[in-house]
Amino acid sequence: MAQATASRRSEYDRRDESAAGKGKRTVVKTDAESGLEVTAVDSIRAVDRARWNDVVRSARCGSVFHRYEWLEAIETGLGHPAKHLLVEKDDNLIGLLPNVVVDIEKTPFQRLSSAYPGFGGPVITTDIAESLSLLADAVPDLCTGRTIVHQIRGLDTDYLRYNNALRSEGYRPYRRECRFVLDLSRGYEAVKDDMSKGRRRGIRKGRETDHEIIETELTRANIERFYQSYRRVMDRVGGDIYPFSFFEALRGMESRVLLLTLRIDGEYAGGCLQLLDEERNAVHGFFAAIPREYYDDHASELLYDSVIQWGLDHGYETYDLGSTNASFEDGVYRFKEGFGGQPIPILVWERGCSPLWPLVRAGRSLYWPHHFD
Repeated sequence: MAQATASRRSEYDRRDESAAGKGKRTVVKTDAESGLEVTAVDSIRAVDRARWNDVVRSARCGSVFHRYEWLEAIETGLGHPAKHLLVEKDDNLIGLLPNVVVDIEKTPFQRLSSAYPGFGGPVITTDIAESLSLLADAVPDLCTGRTIVHQIRGLDTDYLRYNNALRSEGYRPYRRECRFVLDLSRGYEAVKDDMSKGRRRGIRKGRETDHEIIETELTRANIERFYQSYRRVMDRVGGDIYPFSFFEALRGMESRVLLLTLRIDGEYAGGCLQLLDEERNAVHGFFAAIPREYYDDHASELLYDSVIQWGLDHGYETYDLGSTNASFEDGVYRFKEGFGGQPIPILVWERGCSPLWPLVRAGRSLYWPHHFD
């Protein structure tokens, strides 16, 4: 076994040389009985793109948010430090746990998140129980300095299959947000029938305007125009603004991005940027930018309706309208609820990696009193 381990390490050395300047690999856990080895990498570019995406495609829980290109955009466009974990068996990549380090709002601390923005969690093709246990054992080694907690944000209820295993490893569920998901497989009329009267009226009124909605190429100029509108909207509502570099980095996954542009009376009236999740056969609403002066023209309803019809035309089964606080008092919640989607809780698990975490967790309940475990 010692000889085999030495051989494996030589292979890692060769890979490190081939990926010079693109990140480093560190073996953090091994299991001689199962032959599994967990490696940490500090950049997605330390891993072969095809090998990474093959696991995402093959694993049950893989999604567009696990793909190499999305994680590369987070790393290069947002500057979040990467601490991804890989599981290999006999030199075959069989599992992934993507992680980035992000700030914990209203504190001087950080969390290790799988992943943010978007969703993450483990994707494993075989030896699931053993791989999951090794990944959990490796996580504390990644939490150093101000990084005091590991958080897993699962995309959908498929991640419930890991709940008991995660809880046995010290993870606690945390619920604060939800998503509204439309079932497109029923057809347009069925989807429309489930909308509120207000949403249907908004679509009808919007269609009476002189408008057009265009599927827009992801050029730098088009992204800049969308970003200017997006920034104004976020400034007005006091939301966090992603830098332009992140939007530009999304050009690296152009085939998975849908950018729609709305024009009313020939003038730019906003747009929306959606992610195309072929792994889950879903369209994910991610960014919308509607100037206030076009609210009375029902620009939002027009764009959402257009995405629904685009998804139907291209054979997608669901349209995920995106995240919102799980509260009927929240305006975004009520707006998305009006489209008739099914509210799905966002599954989050957290595991403290520092004695400071219980204090931060207790303080969080003061400004998010409605979360529950």
